[in-house]
Amino acid sequence: MSDTPDELLREILVRLPADTLLRLRSVCKQWIRVIDDSSFIKAHTHNQLNSHTLLVKNGSGAPLYSFDLDSLDFINNGPQMVDAIHIKQLVHLGVPRLWTLFDWSVCNSLILIIKNRDFTSEEWVMIWNPLTKECREVQVPKLNVTSKSCRYAFGYDYDSDDYKVVKIDKLEDEWQTLVYSLKSDSWRKIEDCPPSIGDCNSGNTSFNGALYWPSRDTIIALDLGTETFFQLPLPLVDRSEFGIFTVFHLDALDGCLVCSLDYSKRYTFYGWVMKDNGVEKSWNTLFSLQYKDNLRGLRLVAYLKGKEQVVLQHHWCFLWIDIGTNSVKKFSIHGFPGISSSKICPGSLVRLNVRDTAIGMGDVSAIRASTRKRKRKTEITVTRLKFCVRYVGETCNSSCYESKCRLCRLEKE
Repeated sequence: MSDTPDELLREILVRLPADTLLRLRSVCKQWIRVIDDSSFIKAHTHNQLNSHTLLVKNGSGAPLYSFDLDSLDFINNGPQMVDAIHIKQLVHLGVPRLWTLFDWSVCNSLILIIKNRDFTSEEWVMIWNPLTKECREVQVPKLNVTSKSCRYAFGYDYDSDDYKVVKIDKLEDEWQTLVYSLKSDSWRKIEDCPPSIGDCNSGNTSFNGALYWPSRDTIIALDLGTETFFQLPLPLVDRSEFGIFTVFHLDALDGCLVCSLDYSKRYTFYGWVMKDNGVEKSWNTLFSLQYKDNLRGLRLVAYLKGKEQVVLQHHWCFLWIDIGTNSVKKFSIHGFPGISSSKICPGSLVRLNVRDTAIGMGDVSAIRASTRKRKRKTEITVTRLKFCVRYVGETCNSSCYESKCRLCRLEKE
């Protein structure tokens, strides 16, 4: 193993999933050195932008699960098994139960969690890596005046190689904006956010070094490098024909900025993809779907660019759409706890317990300490479970009855 050049080893390992790389750190010291290198982690993070691993959570206190959409066989209509990773709960002194939180943002597989501690006015903010189990609490500055409303966002600044938290407060006559730097562990005030942020009816997304908020008539964006706001146009639609849209979302999927609108008046769900960032005419129609009344509340969760496929979520069910053949299949994952939301989150090697860098796996002393711990026991344990994927209208057959499929096991008993 030690005879393999670091450059060759790096080119091989950078293509592997993050959870696999964590286990491979146990192979030898050379592999630890390569995987822990900050430049390798940065390259691996960029390589994961096209991943289709879905992180699923609910609001009833159940754990998180993640599974790879590429593992599903949409050609076969019969039941199939999906290999899902069980993510353990975040246990930290003074931290509320993670799974009861409803406000979460994801950037490069790091999760920003926001909640009022003990239901008081004191805000609690934390950045969490669900794969490495590391967390970083962010001390929120107190305001001299009362904030009427508050919005948080989380993104990555490519220019400074830094993760940033953005806090926007509605004061008397302004939307005050503060930016937190993970590298410097400090807040600073920037220009006020445009007032149209008040019309935003959904969350934000991080894409290509900027943050995006969907508003009623425009898209508000913040360049994390220059820390200046700008605006983007919406896709050109005839609102007189379709009525007022009720759901407007922006997502960074498969390396693209994707816009989705749910026109409730015509029961039509539209998706657009932006080819050239910031250019109005670069919005191209990705797909359109007419649905029945009982499918209100659809949410675009994945875009498989190479396969020309998209995945939509409706409560605990999913819709798989083949854009090329214009075919739709509805499927559900049996055995999962009740699903409330899901996001693309392939896993990250970014370490959060190192103050001098937001990307590196740690300083020399931290690496040596983890190496000594590795000799006594495995540093990272990944629990995998199998769940049953069934298309609507299909019934389970005997071949699907596996001991680790929760629902099938109950049905068999």
